[in-house]
Parts: sequence; structure tokens; C-alpha cells
Amino acid sequence: MRIRSWKLRLGLVVSTTLLGAGALAPIASAAPAAPAVQQAQVLAQHGSGNGSGPLGKIFGGSGSGSGAGGVKIGHGSVRVGDNVCAGRCNGTVNGTNGSGGGICAGLCNGSANGGDGTTGPVGGNGTDGGKGGVCAGVCHGSANGGNGGNGGDAPPGGDGGDGGRGGNGGICVGVGCESSGLGGRGGDGGDG
Repeated sequence: MRIRSWKLRLGLVVSTTLLGAGALAPIASAAPAAPAVQQAQVLAQHGSGNGSGPLGKIFGGSGSGSGAGGVKIGHGSVRVGDNVCAGRCNGTVNGTNGSGGGICAGLCNGSANGGDGTTGPVGGNGTDGGKGGVCAGVCHGSANGGNGGNGGDAPPGGDGGDGGRGGNGGICVGVGCESSGLGGRGGDGGDG
């Protein structure tokens, strides 16, 4: 079989590399955290003041060492906060309430999708769906934009709100990209 698509070739190389890394993640979880990871966590917690700088956002730096952005190794994957996952990451790093999808590398089926928008209040507009994230590896149904939220119902004598826009699709490289990176659908208008 001859492979002519450069995207497919690149996807296969990335997938193979990351699957190998995912297979080694359980071994890594038995070992103590690497000094570089520990140092990055210390920098995130102390080097960026309150942890709100770029390192704090990636490695979780609320200063307490427990924020949502910590590095977690286990279950065949390595996760950095709620936005980055490598290894066995099916159904992870998806956005919520209109936020964008994260970055997934490895086994990512159903991952890195933008969050759906929320329904508008009475007479209000629905919020927009989140932008799809990035998937590299096995990506069936990943990196899609979130659906727009529905418009709120009409108040007495008024009009219903507009539905939110669907989020743009993200970037997909690898296997299963024909069902990935799609834009979300717009939300329905509110009943009136």
C-alpha cells in the first residue's frame, strides 16, 4: 500500500511516537516525578507571583501546589491541567460552557472538543460554542467546535433570544480526522 498524503504520513509518525510514550506512562507513574517537572511546578507556584503567568496557567500555580493545572501521570497518560493530555486520553481535555478544547496527543477519540454554549436567559441570546482544540494521533470525533447555546425563551410580549454561534473546528493530524475538526452548529432561537 502506498501512502501519498503528507498529512497521513505525519499523523502516523506522530501517532506511533505518542502511542509508544503512552505505553511507557504506566512505568513512569511508578517512578517519582522527574526533576524537570518538579522544578516547573515550583516555578509555576513561586516564580510567577500568584501563578497567573504562562507557567502558572500550564503547570497550575495557585501557590498551594494543588490547582487545576498540576502535572498528573497515570492511567496510561500524562496530563497537564485540564487542557493538555498525551497518551491514553480518550474523551479528555474538552472545553465546557463555551470554552475552547485543549491539546491531545495519542489515543484521543472524542477529545479536545470545544464546549457547547449555554442557553440564554429569558429573552437573552445563547452563548457561542468553544473553538475546537488540537488533536494529533488517533482522533475520531476530536477537535470539533462546540455547538452554540440556544436562545432564551421570549418574555411575555417580547421576542426569544438568538442562538449562539457554533465554535470553529480545530486542528487534526492523524487517523480519524475525517470526523474531526468540524465546526459546531449554531444554537436554536428562543421560543416566542
